[in-house]
Amino acid sequence: MLVADAIQDERPATAEKLRRASPHWMRHTHASHAPAQGPELIIVRDNLRHSSIYLHSDEVQRARQFDQAFVVRERKR
Repeated sequence: MLVADAIQDERPATAEKLRRASPHWMRHTHASHAPAQGPELIIVRDNLRHSSIYLHSDEVQRARQFDQAFVVRERKR
């Protein structure tokens, strides 16, 4: 791997880890860390060409938060 070769002298342990990394591991690492760098989850999902499986828990959480924020409160009579 070119990246592993490039960092071998400065970070040999990381270089070795990259050499052993599978495409599946790289894909999930990207999916886990990309949102922290700014892209929305939908963009990350689309970049991975994946179904919405990565978004299920976030959709539930978002729905709950909006339900709580915009709940219609009964008016006192």
